[in-house]
Amino acid sequence: MASPLDFYLITDLHHYGEALGTSGKAYDRINAREQKCLAETGAIIDAYFDKLIADTDTKTVLIDGDLTNDGAMESHLDLLPRLQRLKNAGKDIYLITATHDYYVEGNNTGMAKKCVGDKTVPATNTSREELFDMYFEYGLNKALSIDRESHSYCVKLQDGYRLLCLNDDGDRVFCGYSENQLKWIEQQIDEAHTAGDYIFAMTHHPTLPPSAIYPLISARDMLGDWDKTTTFLADKGIEVMFTGHTHMQNIAKKVTAKGNVYYDINTSSMVGYPSCIRKVHIDDKTIDIKTQTIDDFDWDRNGLSVDEYLRRHFLFFLNDILDSAADDIDHLAELGSGFSMTKEQVYKLKIPLHIIGKGLKKWTFGSLGRFFLISRKIPDSVKNVKIRDFLLEVLQNVYRGNEPYSPDTPEYQAFSAIIDCIVGKLSHFKKFKDLHKSTDLIKQALYNKEPDDYEFVIERKH
Repeated sequence: MASPLDFYLITDLHHYGEALGTSGKAYDRINAREQKCLAETGAIIDAYFDKLIADTDTKTVLIDGDLTNDGAMESHLDLLPRLQRLKNAGKDIYLITATHDYYVEGNNTGMAKKCVGDKTVPATNTSREELFDMYFEYGLNKALSIDRESHSYCVKLQDGYRLLCLNDDGDRVFCGYSENQLKWIEQQIDEAHTAGDYIFAMTHHPTLPPSAIYPLISARDMLGDWDKTTTFLADKGIEVMFTGHTHMQNIAKKVTAKGNVYYDINTSSMVGYPSCIRKVHIDDKTIDIKTQTIDDFDWDRNGLSVDEYLRRHFLFFLNDILDSAADDIDHLAELGSGFSMTKEQVYKLKIPLHIIGKGLKKWTFGSLGRFFLISRKIPDSVKNVKIRDFLLEVLQNVYRGNEPYSPDTPEYQAFSAIIDCIVGKLSHFKKFKDLHKSTDLIKQALYNKEPDDYEFVIERKH
């Protein structure tokens, strides 16, 4: 019987090197488009690394991609000494890179920029191939097997435990696994089982939806062919996959037609609200997942706690989106990448986005209830609640992994009544005839009964 395995899982460091510029109008423009912090990344990473180093009993650290914010070499070179500090403290680090860590010629969304006063100038781009050697000593050097094309590898963490480190960035258009990579994955799983080792995995993009509506609004941010791939992995014996990318705190579960259970443990960005990491304990019976945070980092936060400071930045980002929808569609198009929309999609939908943006400045549950002639379905206690304020709270809850509005709450009842009415009216049009299929998914964003996204124990089947 193997000894228990303990490790930390961190993801989405999005390090923004100081050499890229952390003040001035150009920086302010870039920072305003971000859900996460930028100038503060080094201080936040240092505080979390201090926490990991202080835990002398836990040697293993997994890092699940998006090490830097935009693949600037300046950021990589600023992050590497921090990783070396962890390593010098006795930590065994296993990491993968992801799409924010390099630049592809012709794909301007990933071009590294430096802020100088009120202008941005090119920074030093990093190619995908450079990442292999740059981070070789953080996992690849200990690999039992490497899939060179995808930069994926399999490693034995300790006796009885293997980890699949699955790079899914592909060609940046399709973020998933190629046929050759899937064959390599199957071979690694078979070899682990033959050796009697328990095997689990990490990859960057979510393999199960972190919220019910996520595939509707951010399908391109899911692992490619996620439903088919997770069925394959679960039926081969992978019970747990650790993921990132969404910056959300979430645990999702799937049961395949063959009865195999699969969990996606999605963890928030370390440098943006709600800023969490995972502490995991695996023994021969269970997988115990806990969440940890920091209560301080070396930055002038104007008297705010870490949670309040990060939340304020997050709310500024959300309010900027809503204000732009109402008053500045060009600015909204610039912000689009921050909420998984391209400029083209924003301009295509500019009329409904503008109407919604304007409406959210004045709508309440009560006013919409009167407009749709369903006032009797809106509980009196929420009639004066602004729809905008409610949606901001819901979005925070989704990222935080705490959706508390159960069906018996007045908020859920009011929101459901309005959604059902809108969908019912739109369903008369051929274009929206199937929209009703999405209403339950939208409502599920209000309430998450289980599993607990912070503290959870999985009963092992393998």
